[in-house]
Amino acid sequence: MLEDFLSETRHQVSQNIDKSIGNSNLIEKAMSYSALGESKMIRAALIIASGKINKKISDVGLITMATGVELIHTYSLIHDDLPSMDDDDLRRGKDSSHIKFGEANAILAGDALQTLAYEIICDESSLKDSYKVEAIRMISKACGKDGMVYGQHLDINSETKKIDKQLIEDIHILKTGKLIECSVMLGQIGNEISEEKSHMANFGRKIGLAFQITDDILEVTSNEKTLGKNINSDFKNCKATYVNIFGLDESIQKSKSLCESAINDLRNIESSEIDLLIELAKYISYREK
Repeated sequence: MLEDFLSETRHQVSQNIDKSIGNSNLIEKAMSYSALGESKMIRAALIIASGKINKKISDVGLITMATGVELIHTYSLIHDDLPSMDDDDLRRGKDSSHIKFGEANAILAGDALQTLAYEIICDESSLKDSYKVEAIRMISKACGKDGMVYGQHLDINSETKKIDKQLIEDIHILKTGKLIECSVMLGQIGNEISEEKSHMANFGRKIGLAFQITDDILEVTSNEKTLGKNINSDFKNCKATYVNIFGLDESIQKSKSLCESAINDLRNIESSEIDLLIELAKYISYREK
């Protein structure tokens, strides 16, 4: 069930991305190169699966928001790989954007992907205006100075420094977890049951952290061909990770514990649609790439 769902999500979102970007100039080519690369599209899947529980947003509206978030995520990866950031030359199994198109064009492609995300949400006629405003507010907050951007700042400034356990958790929550939590809650727009939304928010926070911890684990246990990106990049850049602070065994246990706790939050929701999110939570924590 999960593989079919993920495959259909990737197909629908990729079609939307291709249609939204075009292919008429170098910047659009750079945008498509990164956005249409091999991707798990977990954030898109979380939006759609969450929306199936809520049932307040049309399928078209969910796909549009899912497309927007994947564009945002891709922009963040392009900028993350830049020499001034993590300086990685491989992403999704191929050259990073700045290697393929040059640093200036990579920056511009990332900028354009971010603004396109908001544009397509604004243009989606099936979404109520109030839903569009809420979606843009949520994404902006998750990605901005109190979310992903600040997490990246903390990550960069932690290089070569000894950091404590709380700081590495803060970095993971901000840099990665906030957008994953946001994805879960985008599917809940329009839900007026506050207790249900609270359980969903708890679920999103926990799997967001679990996702990045599992990434740290795979950086140690997997290989470049499987992951499609440089392994040991964090070690090269003297970055702190969950594994080098907590150890491999404790990191694995932490990811599993977060997954189990997140699933328990879902079980408090009376819906026949929670099974898909449960499977996604397990995939996030136990995936091999």
